[in-house]
Amino acid sequence: EDNSIHLCCAWGNNLGDGTLTYYIDHDSSYEEQEAIHSAVEEWDSNIKIDFLKLEGLSSEKNSDIRIKFQDESEKITEGEEIAGQTVTTFDQYGFLESAEITISRSIEAYEFETPTIEQIAKHEIGHALGLGHANFEGNLMAERINDGTDTVSDCEIKAVIEANYWKLGENDVDIGISNPGYRLGESTTCDVDEDW
Repeated sequence: EDNSIHLCCAWGNNLGDGTLTYYIDHDSSYEEQEAIHSAVEEWDSNIKIDFLKLEGLSSEKNSDIRIKFQDESEKITEGEEIAGQTVTTFDQYGFLESAEITISRSIEAYEFETPTIEQIAKHEIGHALGLGHANFEGNLMAERINDGTDTVSDCEIKAVIEANYWKLGENDVDIGISNPGYRLGESTTCDVDEDW
């Protein structure tokens, strides 16, 4: 579908209490940590539902989402270095169990400024919440950061709710952890301004 965000996956038991926890690796600067906190805050303030909260932890041990930094991009996709990467692990039922976000501080000797790190963090948190890439430019989940925006929109929120519908959706059906009701491999259609 045009103007859509791919739905990757859903959180399982870890989302049962409505809270996903995150940990920022201590090998990061104050500015980098503030960029992450700001990115998380934007997701939290835009989700505006009672059933999902992102909460920071001081210990990596029990975190659902781990965020770390590396000096330079090590991954190359289609001939280009990537600014961030989210690697997810799944439980035996196919639900997200954890996510590890890696954010590069630079690409090809270009050092990212704090607003760019924040944009990368918002994008990667989207992946950690169950989103794939958008198939259009001007969206936070666009595959390339320079084709996207730095704002969490209603479209990303809708996609997170749809990906994790068993917990976040509004319905009269008894949907729970044994019947997640999310549409793996499908997508959420976005309303897009014609000016983009």
